[in-house]
Amino acid sequence: METSLLPLHATVRLSLDEGACLPLRSDFGGCRACAATCPAHVIAVDADAVTLADGCLECGRCVAACPTDALRLDGFGEALVPPPGSDPVEVECAKVPTTLRARGAVEVPCLGALSLGRLAELHERAGERGVTLVDRGWCGGCAAGCADGVPPVAAVHARLVLWLDAVGDPRPAPTRVTRALPAPRMPAAIPPPAARLDGPTMSRRRFFRAVLPDPAARARDVTPMGGACRPAHPANRRRAAPDRVRLLAALERAATRAGTAVPAEAFPRVANNGACADHRVCTAACPTGALKVEVTGGEASLAFAGAACIGCGACARACPEGALAVDAHGGAASPVEIARHAQRECRACGDPFTPRADEAFCLACEKSRRFVGDAMAQLFRARP
Repeated sequence: METSLLPLHATVRLSLDEGACLPLRSDFGGCRACAATCPAHVIAVDADAVTLADGCLECGRCVAACPTDALRLDGFGEALVPPPGSDPVEVECAKVPTTLRARGAVEVPCLGALSLGRLAELHERAGERGVTLVDRGWCGGCAAGCADGVPPVAAVHARLVLWLDAVGDPRPAPTRVTRALPAPRMPAAIPPPAARLDGPTMSRRRFFRAVLPDPAARARDVTPMGGACRPAHPANRRRAAPDRVRLLAALERAATRAGTAVPAEAFPRVANNGACADHRVCTAACPTGALKVEVTGGEASLAFAGAACIGCGACARACPEGALAVDAHGGAASPVEIARHAQRECRACGDPFTPRADEAFCLACEKSRRFVGDAMAQLFRARP
């Protein structure tokens, strides 16, 4: 049954790239970040659909929480561009009237719509001018805020300051300032961006459907990756998480300025307990291509690149041997080999495979042999 959607404004501005959404991409996705972050509690994530109920605030907090940029808020650009000038670049909530902001202030739907990568990118673009996040004291009374009145961006700001301090960035870190405004002046709803008012409208009956061209390179009736270990999207459609790229790019430039290196704490780590059997389900489940297998000289090598990893844990959940464990910190940017297996040529199909003990057939051929054997046993009470 299709959900009837009644967004805050006359158009649906929130959209989903299904091919990038972790739980839709794979049975092992496990991500519920958007639903957990939504202050209106109107997003529901299931194994085969993401739905939106009445009451979306269009604050963009779910967009900031999404680890793969699968969620988009129309009017909230890919890159936040600071205005020209010499003053610090100020960031304001869209509810604040333009007459009360600094000239050319960067507008966001809500301060909580700033992800770690977006804030880091803005910090880089601002240069020596620095970035100032302006708190108007409205968060406590805002439906998109939080009960304690602390701006939703506070945790993101604190994390970025820690990372910039870790690399020794000589530029001033982003700051937060309080310039309180009377609560009665706060609008009840987040105004839509002016550029969107005269633009084309979008169907209100189709949330997260056909919003982006070829969103998942598949029809809606295609089953995501399941027990057969076949991904719903081929490997060449995997991509790096854009927000992760923004953050690491900013940290690398900051480290270059400081003559240091990005610390290992910035990169996740995947450990192999030795039980890896080269099933390669982990590489199929990985949404960013952080895990890859290379076969050379009769050996298969499983490599992990911390720079591409978003720490989603899909690889660990998918591994049938329970061989992998994901740690959020302590990895390395460059690919690191975490498993190596000697290969053998299958006696039936000739393809290389990793044998267990004295196996002579690959898994697919062995299954075929068992199927044929079982069929003959049932039909003729005989074995081939």
